[in-house]
Amino acid sequence: MAPITSTIEQIGAALTTAHATYGKSNPKSSQTHKESIGTLPGGTTRNVVHFEPFPVILASGQGSYLKDLDGHKYLDLCGEYSAGMFGHSHPVITKAMHAAIDSGFALGGVNQFEGRLAQLLCSRFSSIDKIRFSNSGTEANLTALALVKAYTKRETVIVFKGGYHGGLATFGKDGKVTANSMNVPHKFIIAPYNDIKALEEMVEEHKDDLACIFLELMQGSSGCLPADIEFVKATRAKATEAGAVLMFDEVMTSRMSTGGLQSFLGVYPDMTTLGKYFGGGGQNFGAFGGRNEIMSIIEPGHPGGAYHSGTYNNNVTTMAAGVAVLEDVWTKDVASQLYEFGEWLQNELRRVAAGTILQVTGVGSLMTLHFSTQTIRSAADVQGSVAELRELLFFDMLRRGFFLAQRGMISLMTVTSKAELQTFVEAVQQFLEERRDLVT
Repeated sequence: MAPITSTIEQIGAALTTAHATYGKSNPKSSQTHKESIGTLPGGTTRNVVHFEPFPVILASGQGSYLKDLDGHKYLDLCGEYSAGMFGHSHPVITKAMHAAIDSGFALGGVNQFEGRLAQLLCSRFSSIDKIRFSNSGTEANLTALALVKAYTKRETVIVFKGGYHGGLATFGKDGKVTANSMNVPHKFIIAPYNDIKALEEMVEEHKDDLACIFLELMQGSSGCLPADIEFVKATRAKATEAGAVLMFDEVMTSRMSTGGLQSFLGVYPDMTTLGKYFGGGGQNFGAFGGRNEIMSIIEPGHPGGAYHSGTYNNNVTTMAAGVAVLEDVWTKDVASQLYEFGEWLQNELRRVAAGTILQVTGVGSLMTLHFSTQTIRSAADVQGSVAELRELLFFDMLRRGFFLAQRGMISLMTVTSKAELQTFVEAVQQFLEERRDLVT
């Protein structure tokens, strides 16, 4: 056998070994996956949770830990891709859900929780006068786009390269919608992210038909890439100038404070979309809200208005969980501590990564680990990173008892202690030391 000489060959060999070790350690996950692939494409109903040679099958969660079918225990650093922010089986949320179930959970009319939940959210987000609920962030984003088009009577929507607004509104690094895209057929114009000059040019070109500028304040799925504050301010100014609606997708970033990242930055949109953790982490949840004159379009009986409904928009257990979250769980102190823990963890990871090609991008409690020699500011930059090293880190962390997203994303939970996070920092440091020849 020829000797392995190149770094890429060494990484490949290390990955082959990691796959084999993982396979031997997880026979029940392997068997369950084999039984599922005949009826579920890829053995799962969420492509994001799939990985080769087969995904770990999770069996239970309690607090900040997960267990899989083979009995392995993991510190959960994935946090259900930011939806599970309060950990697993939070007692306050669980109690609220059980009480709602005991009182009836498919009532077919207005329930006692939805109005209260709306009041709580509007009181926290100063840019939201009125709000409506839906079943996911994806659904909230698509409904809000349709509402904005009805309000402005315009068609064009400016989005950004690398943006992800759900499985039906995804925009790649190259700014193209590929032939096999499942995107809804809105008139999307895809602009470079964090590029003020390009934004100004596109707004000028499309201003007569521009309905909306739609922005993630941090592109989560593309690698936790924050928007520059000056770029965010430019979207506000250009939307106002063109008579268009500025909409922030805060499905992920709303966790940065009790008023979202918009409050943290001091830049406010006309419309905001929310999702994930507000339903308690285990419930389907989405919401969209904003200025009264926009939201009034869906008021029942509004002249020439639009119609918005959906059987599970006010799902009783979701509404009850949401009220419990906002009244008793997601307080200013908890939000501040989570943000501070996230900033601390990012700094600690950068410290142990000194002298290697490991980089950390993100804001507060959301971050992604990249292996790259170039500065990462956009989705295109992420494509230049060494994906095989990120995968090797993922399997090494699984072996050491840490569960994060395979793409390197970390989403912290409020129940995780700094001491637990310190053990992860030490595990990453050990990985970098053991794999030094591959990461320098």
